[in-house]
Amino acid sequence: MVPTPFRIHLFLTGLLAVSLSLSLPGCRPSADSSTQLAGRPAPPLSLVPLDGVSPSPELGGRLTLLNFWGTWCPPCRRELPGLVRLANRLADEPRFQLLAVSCGGGGGPDDFASLQQETEQFLVAEGLTLSAWADPSGQTRQAFARELGFDAFPTSYLIGSDGLIMAVWRGYSPTVETEIAQAVATALKQLAASGEPSAAD
Repeated sequence: MVPTPFRIHLFLTGLLAVSLSLSLPGCRPSADSSTQLAGRPAPPLSLVPLDGVSPSPELGGRLTLLNFWGTWCPPCRRELPGLVRLANRLADEPRFQLLAVSCGGGGGPDDFASLQQETEQFLVAEGLTLSAWADPSGQTRQAFARELGFDAFPTSYLIGSDGLIMAVWRGYSPTVETEIAQAVATALKQLAASGEPSAAD
């Protein structure tokens, strides 16, 4: 059957959409994990609460899952609900915090108002309750990317209560939620066994 102009148009449109999603800054449809950064100090955070209310986040005294994502990134949109489920299960655990950093897709400094609106619209549409953060200048994300040697979305860093990086997940896969949950559970057991007081104590 000879392709009609309409079918050709649909094919090219779909191909363009896929190409654009993969050409955005490191937007990865597959995931891999790494412990190559284990033991390195996490760079300092320079984050702003998108809700304008939450206190500035700090590392140290608790286990931190730091996730860089974007509403424009399909793999990020698939991954985030799982991370929110994990955070909800640990809502009463003072030794854990999820810092989900919403990033724009332009590769440069983010427009805060636009980022705030787009993030809120996505969270409402997905029915997600989350205190999201912004990295308006890109300073924090770029500092972590330099440590990793690769700028990818989504990327999650598990950071110990001592401020040292424990593990990294870049990109998305259907198993990443389970992998992160298992790593968090193991780290929390180790933290409890150490007898170290939490940040809330």
